[in-house]
Amino acid sequence: MTVTDEQLQNAIDRAYILDNVRDATVLEDMRKTLKKWGSLTAGQENYASNLMQKNSQEVIDAINKSKEGHADKWNNDEDYRNWVLFLAKFFLVSRQSAYYIHICNRKLHAKKILLADNDGEVPNPDDCLRLTSSKLAPRLRDTYDHPPIYSVGDLVQRRKAELTWHEERKGLADEMGIIVELRSKFVSQVATYSKTRGGTRTYKIMFPSGETILEERQIKLVSRKKRAHNK
Repeated sequence: MTVTDEQLQNAIDRAYILDNVRDATVLEDMRKTLKKWGSLTAGQENYASNLMQKNSQEVIDAINKSKEGHADKWNNDEDYRNWVLFLAKFFLVSRQSAYYIHICNRKLHAKKILLADNDGEVPNPDDCLRLTSSKLAPRLRDTYDHPPIYSVGDLVQRRKAELTWHEERKGLADEMGIIVELRSKFVSQVATYSKTRGGTRTYKIMFPSGETILEERQIKLVSRKKRAHNK
């Protein structure tokens, strides 16, 4: 196959459309070589052919078709849209040390999604896929799918197993508080969901010692016996 100047220029234009800057730069160098020497070596033509296939009009058409499909899904599938936004908020705010690198590698994608949604635009499907394919997504989905265990106004207390020795010594295990706000739109921690203890949704709770925010798995309802005893 003899590579022409026109073919190289068209491939360069398509590479920039696809944001394949490195490919475009290599093709531009090959175009300069072709103009200077009148031909490319067999190896250069082979490489140019591979780059032209990688940056072909068919590839652009396939990506555009995929984006159109994603736009339709984003605009018409409310559960998909809310799920992606739930993930985006998690990855943007979370600093969970156990998955710090994994989370940091997705913060930019999360930010792009939230900015696009805020501007009324459809996020890039690649950014969405980066979050939905995360190894943390299945456990976050468990929390997303389950409704909150507690409601505003519930009387709760901390689970003893969640307290440090110092907190237990201060009597926090016996302290009762009222839930004043359910913060269910996003979570900042990931953990295995428990049917009895719940997940990592957070609640704002007013205790005698002051207002604090605790995760669902860290609290429990005050038993009827304790309620009667404290009347």
